[in-house]
Amino acid sequence: MDTPADPATAPLLPADDLRTGDVLLMLGEGPLSELIAWASDGPYSHAALVADGGDLIEAATAGVRRYPLATRLADQANYHYIDAMRMHAPQGPLDPADGAAVLAKAVALLGTPYPIDQLALFGAIMAVRGKWPEHPWGRLLVRVALDHALPQDTGRMVCSEVVYRAYAECAAAPEGRLAPVIVVGPRGTAPFPDIDWKALFDEMWPLLHPEGQARLQPARLRLNALRSGELDALHAQTDVVPEIADEELESARQRVLGQAGLAAVAAAGEAVVPDGDDTVVPNPNPRLVSPQDLAASPSLSLLGRLMQRVGRTAG
Repeated sequence: MDTPADPATAPLLPADDLRTGDVLLMLGEGPLSELIAWASDGPYSHAALVADGGDLIEAATAGVRRYPLATRLADQANYHYIDAMRMHAPQGPLDPADGAAVLAKAVALLGTPYPIDQLALFGAIMAVRGKWPEHPWGRLLVRVALDHALPQDTGRMVCSEVVYRAYAECAAAPEGRLAPVIVVGPRGTAPFPDIDWKALFDEMWPLLHPEGQARLQPARLRLNALRSGELDALHAQTDVVPEIADEELESARQRVLGQAGLAAVAAAGEAVVPDGDDTVVPNPNPRLVSPQDLAASPSLSLLGRLMQRVGRTAG
């Protein structure tokens, strides 16, 4: 299987070179975006699809929407970089009819509610990858995220699910011909990111279910009581965070996988895919497809980097 191109060395790409149906992968600003990228062993936290009329189509807090592409490319406050990928049908580049079918499906998804926030995407990725952080604060966050991974309202969609469904469920014949091939490689070894816990709690707090707020309230109160100089000692502040064992995390993970229709994992802590060569995922659950899954798909090729925040090293 071909090794995906390295986004860090991707050439700069003029926006005029984009076509309808191209996939946009980006790293957003904020701790949750950092966690999504770490959990998925990739450099991305958000995905969108190039539409017509100078727009993109994406899942946002208010639901699946059209958004001006030029506005997103100029948004260096909220995005570190944006890369473009191009889908290839099994027989070669997409023809205009295929591109129109993909766009029609994406348009049909407009208005679909988004599942509360990026915490659902983080939880879904953690369920697939099974990477547990060592620090109690991180483990508590993972436990809450797993509860958000698959909302009971199955009509809600996360960002990469919208992109995947636009291709997999469009009207191209035969049915499913354009579904991106999803492969999952070995778990990464990157260290847990140096999270700004106070910013993280502020980012996700208004969007949590009451149960999640109740579980995180003691930790949040402790954070809010810390003065800025005390934040350096945050890693020692574990007394207000309940100990969460691997078994509890694995049990929550198996519940998510069961709801997603995936076979139970035999041994606690074992990866859904082997820690070795890339493994093709047959009939993937669209809810569990991540931005990195799209980046690693042999069905897509990297075109180049559309935007990079000034002063940021390519990553």
